[in-house]
Amino acid sequence: MSSEAIHTLNIIIHVVSGSVAILGGFIVLARRKGDQRHRFGGRIVVGIIMITVASALFGALMFRARPDLIGISILVAYQLWSGVRALHLKDNGRRLLDFIPALMMLMGGVAMLILSGSGASFFWESALVKAVIGAMLVYGGYDVVKVILPRHWRVWLNPAEHAYKMSGLIGVLITVALATLLKDQVALTAIAASGVASVAALVFAVRAAMRARRYALGVTSSSARNARLKADSEL
Repeated sequence: MSSEAIHTLNIIIHVVSGSVAILGGFIVLARRKGDQRHRFGGRIVVGIIMITVASALFGALMFRARPDLIGISILVAYQLWSGVRALHLKDNGRRLLDFIPALMMLMGGVAMLILSGSGASFFWESALVKAVIGAMLVYGGYDVVKVILPRHWRVWLNPAEHAYKMSGLIGVLITVALATLLKDQVALTAIAASGVASVAALVFAVRAAMRARRYALGVTSSSARNARLKADSEL
């Protein structure tokens, strides 16, 4: 198979899996949170996003070696991993399994920022590149400094971080898709889509934190929910 055919096949896999991931993400976000259906649907969406990320990273490394394309692929992969990991996070992220990837993400954002100011060649316009850099700095920076937060906050921070990162991940996929389709309006698209996605992710995070705190305080009783929280948020 020729390199052109491989590239075309990779694009098809990326577009199809990305579209299915966005649709599946909306379905999961719209359903009741925390039950078996939500967790089952979430696992399916995670698997599909993994295919999307793998095809994007393969294409970026093999056919379009641009820092922004590689950066967005790594960002999505990190959001995916850290979003799932957040439910099981212990010691406020002090463990090397959590701290080192976060530090690498922060350093990657700094490296992208330096490259953007040194005239490096990027695939996307400046607005979308800055959005990617900002997301890398925010996610990496927060996950590095959260080690100083009180450990007992994990009861509500775990589900809040999971909700924010996973819903924000769908927002990133939508932003990239719109920027690809609407090439003449990349700047406006990136700003609008990123803003809406950030607000929506924050809403999901606040709601998840409030639910977790109510259950933890016994305001709302649910033996199944409490058991899951205890398993997912071991302090």
